[in-house]
Amino acid sequence: MKSTPIELKYILVLVLAFASGVSCAQVRFKQGDEFQRQIVIKSNCVLQRGSQTLHVGSVSTVVKTYKVTDASDKGASFIITIDKLIDTINAMNQNLVYHSGKHADPNSVIQMSLQKMVNNQSIVSINSKGEILNLKRPVVVNDTLLSFAGIQSEHLSPGATLQLMVDFPISLTLKKGYSWKITTSSAETSYTVYAINGPTTVITYKTTVLGGSLNSRINGSILIDNNTGVILKRYSQSVSTGYEMVNGIVYTATRRTAVTEICNRK
Repeated sequence: MKSTPIELKYILVLVLAFASGVSCAQVRFKQGDEFQRQIVIKSNCVLQRGSQTLHVGSVSTVVKTYKVTDASDKGASFIITIDKLIDTINAMNQNLVYHSGKHADPNSVIQMSLQKMVNNQSIVSINSKGEILNLKRPVVVNDTLLSFAGIQSEHLSPGATLQLMVDFPISLTLKKGYSWKITTSSAETSYTVYAINGPTTVITYKTTVLGGSLNSRINGSILIDNNTGVILKRYSQSVSTGYEMVNGIVYTATRRTAVTEICNRK
């Protein structure tokens, strides 16, 4: 039987819809999957208040394990554990070195606070898009302390995307050079596809963050596993200006940060 032009049109629409669905489908996670994520952060910050100037440099390494405890086509549940934390802070010509494999100095507020982060577990459930549905986590360490130590805390809250993953869908129909923007009330990010093949995609990005205590401009690149949306590698550099509070005193601040992140399946 010969098809009419209208019938061919509908057949073509169905075929394209099916092809699009296949390209966007992602094989998410299986129960028992484990991912180890290592983040290295190098930060230099200048704090100023009147004639007072404080230079703070830091290098930190954080190793986290994400273990899948439950998984379905609707989402997954993870236990997130900080396995290792090393932090070196240079301020006022003095060095503070913390290593989670060694005993913390009981007289150091910073070391004892960092010690509380190690081996603590967060339990997180996400939907198929990687968005957090609910969570249970230990007491959060003071943000000012983390900022001073050069450590970026993981943003865990309902509706946010788990930082193990990208916050946008990956499709094999994307082409090299394709660009798009995502704008929120506080940030704007421009993405560009740098390279794409069967298993992975490389995307570069530029982010402008405005409206908080620190305004930031970030340049980076990410290597993404197309099957899961997991970030395998991330490199970024940022410059932030604004103010920070130290011991109840407000300082103007300029911070330069370089981040290297690698994730492996265990």
